[in-house]
Amino acid sequence: MNHAVPVDLLTRWRAEWPHALAAWSAYTLLRDPHFLESASDAKKDRMAGEIAAIRLSDHSVFVNTVTVREYGLEDCALAILAHEIGHHVYVPGNLTDNARMLAAMARMLTGLPRSVVAMCANLYADLLINDRLQRRAGVDIAAVYIKLAARAGGAPSEAWKVYTRTYEHLFRAAAGTMAPAGVTAEVDADAMLIARIVRTFAGEWLRGARRFAAVMFRYLAADEAAKQGHTFESLGLSDTKDAGRPPPGMSDGEVVPDGLTSIDPSELEDDDSFDADIDDPLGERRSVKSGDNVAPTKEGRGSPLRNHREPYEYGQILRSLGLDLSDHEVTARYYRERALPHLLPFPARRQPRATEPLAEGYEEWDAGAPLETLDAFGSILISPRVIPGVTTVQRVYGETPGAEPVRMPLDLDIYVDCSGSMPHPGSTISYLALAAAILALSALRAGARVQATLWSGAGLFETSGGFIREEKKLLGIVTGYISGGTSFPLHVLRDTYAQRKPSDPKTHIVVISDDGADTMLAQDEKRRAGEAICAEALAQARGGGTLVLNLPNVSAWRAMTTMEKLGFRVHAVNDWQRLVAFARAFVRETYAE
Repeated sequence: MNHAVPVDLLTRWRAEWPHALAAWSAYTLLRDPHFLESASDAKKDRMAGEIAAIRLSDHSVFVNTVTVREYGLEDCALAILAHEIGHHVYVPGNLTDNARMLAAMARMLTGLPRSVVAMCANLYADLLINDRLQRRAGVDIAAVYIKLAARAGGAPSEAWKVYTRTYEHLFRAAAGTMAPAGVTAEVDADAMLIARIVRTFAGEWLRGARRFAAVMFRYLAADEAAKQGHTFESLGLSDTKDAGRPPPGMSDGEVVPDGLTSIDPSELEDDDSFDADIDDPLGERRSVKSGDNVAPTKEGRGSPLRNHREPYEYGQILRSLGLDLSDHEVTARYYRERALPHLLPFPARRQPRATEPLAEGYEEWDAGAPLETLDAFGSILISPRVIPGVTTVQRVYGETPGAEPVRMPLDLDIYVDCSGSMPHPGSTISYLALAAAILALSALRAGARVQATLWSGAGLFETSGGFIREEKKLLGIVTGYISGGTSFPLHVLRDTYAQRKPSDPKTHIVVISDDGADTMLAQDEKRRAGEAICAEALAQARGGGTLVLNLPNVSAWRAMTTMEKLGFRVHAVNDWQRLVAFARAFVRETYAE
């Protein structure tokens, strides 16, 4: 049954909001919290059983007044509100840093569910926030946990024991003030270690995330094995569990944070300094060694400045934030972000002369025409009484030759090999997909149109079906996966240029493949020679063609001579990773004016 929240409770809590903001800074700005006044409201906002929470996608704070009254926390407004503000100001601060913390901890919590990794991150953030509020701002956080300790029913989880004992060390409270019975000497030692981690890495909290997770692993794993549930969750303390959910009116895809394909140094820091970074005196900090990161060796390892996580790891992070995205949408976003640093303005070919608009007179403007075409001044000159469709007019323009040549962007026709020998773009990095994304996005940025075709065996292909400017659709194609045999889609090439007009923009054809590109010289379904189809396509495209192929021994490729005679430029690489350098150089060398 839903009960109305006493007016005085809401009044008191709203009155504490400015003080909660001031606990962090006099300049802290955050919109007023949402007070959920009934169980149905709480359920609607995914806050059932929670005390309070923050949505980092728009930095909105929610307070479940039903749980507040149930737990007897009516007098803890300042502590609870200041705590939620801490997630905005301090830890994690935003979705990007929250995702990096989850990624760092996931490496130390291998084998545990994503929900447990998210809970561990929540525990760590709460410790950092509460310790700062208790010590520096004088906010009575301890009172909240003392009340919660009195409500904790049943056998406490192992994680809860070490967690609450940590607060007793941080707040210098007597044993048993917040922690339940059954805290062993070993648990107490780990709680002391966690307290040191919290104090030591308070200013660099992301560096301490892996260390915290390493200590907590055994307790979280024990609770999972016992299947008894986590006390932390049962008491409504999962305030960042759904921090990534989008606000009303937005989709999950619209709140995906940028910068998550790269790996933060704290995620891969050298473990040799793991223990050396924690001093014996609680709360003191020693100097931190620099330059511990090793040189890059492959994706997922080495110097984070040049390193990126794999697509599947990227997807895991987004889902840990609570975002509900399809695998293909995650993959497309991954390659878009990887491509962005490499994008260059696409070159343009010059036409003999540009044209400029020339005003030639007026014609009638009616209410169904676009408002921006209405010439208000001209309408008033015709009649001081403006009557839509009667006295309203719009300008009519012709064209006159201009002084400058017109810039015509070169269209791009990309064919990406996706046979069984190629990597799956959604699992591990596919440099074929990345190179295609760089080329396609560069062309779109310049105002050109792109046709993208993903191909594998006979009849196995996916194409945009023409030259388009739809980024999402193009990325969806080049980052897709088919697998199977190898047979170039000659019918797509043939049909694309069969009706190409001389007035259409020039097009450059790019094929990304390996030695399987020789299937371009096979016959199509009409038994027409592929050599003739390629020659006709190049002639109609009028912009040239490039075959970028992974060929360990380019001189041994039998189709080389034929392809060059047809007019294709063959660019050979001996490592798929070199396709990125090709994609960057391609714009400069082939399309530069």
